[in-house]
Amino acid sequence: MHSPNRISAILMASGFSRRFGGENKLLVPFRGKPLVRHTLDLICGMNPKGETSPFFSRIFLVTADEQVAAIATGLPVTLIHNNAPQNGRRESVRLGTEAAGSPDYYFFFPCDQPLLDEETVQMIMAARQPGKIVEPCFHGETGSRVCGSPGLFSAAFREELLRLGEGEKPKAIKARHPGALITVEITNPLALIDIDTPGDIANF
Repeated sequence: MHSPNRISAILMASGFSRRFGGENKLLVPFRGKPLVRHTLDLICGMNPKGETSPFFSRIFLVTADEQVAAIATGLPVTLIHNNAPQNGRRESVRLGTEAAGSPDYYFFFPCDQPLLDEETVQMIMAARQPGKIVEPCFHGETGSRVCGSPGLFSAAFREELLRLGEGEKPKAIKARHPGALITVEITNPLALIDIDTPGDIANF
């Protein structure tokens, strides 16, 4: 009998970067390396070789881009090719969930949050509970509150993750199960910032 701590990390890298002007933003340099590499290095760095108790039981990268896949060469990730990126994020979620099998938790990471840090990831994982969904939130100085990704889902939501409807994202599951949602107040104000436009890169 296993301890309920098996967490599959699913890195989603199949978007069309429409707000970036059509260029795949995940390949664009950010602070000296491709945007996608920041998420890869963070998650893979939490699972060093030889570690007997890694944070993640497995790490998956879901992508439709061969150049993105090539950036992951040599890293301890399982590549999943997305043949239907036009179906949106739900296709990456479905493919990642399906490939992960039956862990205790599915932890979904967009690959356009280059300032996400290990402390934030660990805070989310520390809040996990069977039958619950965990999301990070940050309170700004003006009283604004930002919540979002990455999101951690208990295995109880496996079937819903596999069957998201057209146009749906994982937040649709959160909306259907408000009583299952756990929000974690994080301390890094930059962790949840995503890069959507060339201007966003210029700002950092």
